[in-house]
Amino acid sequence: MARFTSALLKLRASNLWEIATALEAGVKEESNYRRIRRFLSDYEVGFAELGRLLMRLLPQKPPYKAVLDRTEWHFGETPVNVLMVGIAHKGIAFPISWTVLPSGGSSSAEDHRRALQRFFEVVDPEDIEPEDIEPEDIEVVLGDREFISAGWLRWLQTKEIPFAVRLRSDRKIGLSPEGPSLPARMFARPLPLHTEKVLDGTRHLFGTDGEHVEVQVVMRRIAAPSSREDQFLVLATWGVAPNKATALYEQHWEVETMFAALKSRGYRLEQTHLTEPDRIQRLIGLLALAFAWTYLVGQRRANREGPPRRKSHGRLQRSLFRYGLDRLRKILASPEPMPAAFFDCLRGLRSPTVFLSCT
Repeated sequence: MARFTSALLKLRASNLWEIATALEAGVKEESNYRRIRRFLSDYEVGFAELGRLLMRLLPQKPPYKAVLDRTEWHFGETPVNVLMVGIAHKGIAFPISWTVLPSGGSSSAEDHRRALQRFFEVVDPEDIEPEDIEPEDIEVVLGDREFISAGWLRWLQTKEIPFAVRLRSDRKIGLSPEGPSLPARMFARPLPLHTEKVLDGTRHLFGTDGEHVEVQVVMRRIAAPSSREDQFLVLATWGVAPNKATALYEQHWEVETMFAALKSRGYRLEQTHLTEPDRIQRLIGLLALAFAWTYLVGQRRANREGPPRRKSHGRLQRSLFRYGLDRLRKILASPEPMPAAFFDCLRGLRSPTVFLSCT
């Protein structure tokens, strides 16, 4: 794992043949490649224990904002489909638990339930039971328009887990299970641009299979009527103050920043030629650990040297993840050994709180 992480950081590549070239000096590339393949196919990884290590490295205390999202890419015609649960943290989500789905396309309500149960096994391992989830450590669950089935939302309610999920504008809502229903966009059309409205009371959200769930509905116009994009942000919420729902939901995009770090802007996960779910599951575990370490190094660098420069529009030129990645790559890829700097960074994995201290 240490050699793999070192090669991953130096090369910024998840392609196993590329990593094999830098895994261990003096060993043939073919041997290194077979060694990596054996690890990813046979090594018994305790994903709950790995998740708890990632939680320990997260520089944040509960309650957490849990973010669900899915990413998919193809190797040839074979889809690789990953469902991820992360914790929103200062502009980027920390990967905590994940499931590699056996086929492409959208995930099901049962997939969502399993993913969140795995997440709770990590967050609160002593109190968790498969049918008795304790939600005290979770402030809210955030999800996009894929996580909106009535059965799934009702399951969250039975577990007393607050949520804010985005609905499609054509999703039908009504005042009662038996009464008439209208698409959500019909209620949002009168809104001026960038204004928000909370529908009075609770509304019934109807599913395609006849199921329904009672929620509060918050809507905001985010684009002009002439825009070709979706004009409305419509949220189904429960257990969340409606006037805070849209601000909370904005943090859902932090999981997209995390996916970018694991993929094109960081470790290029989508360039791996692996397609077997078990092997992808282990590979993501290695990348998640490297991600957490990289972020900690970036946060420490910002604390000591100041944050990255800001562009003219006010955003940082580099994320804290990239700030740390550049530092580690410089240390690991330098022709001259830098043992003091390297072992200083390793302290982040041992004592994250002390490592991030400026004293």
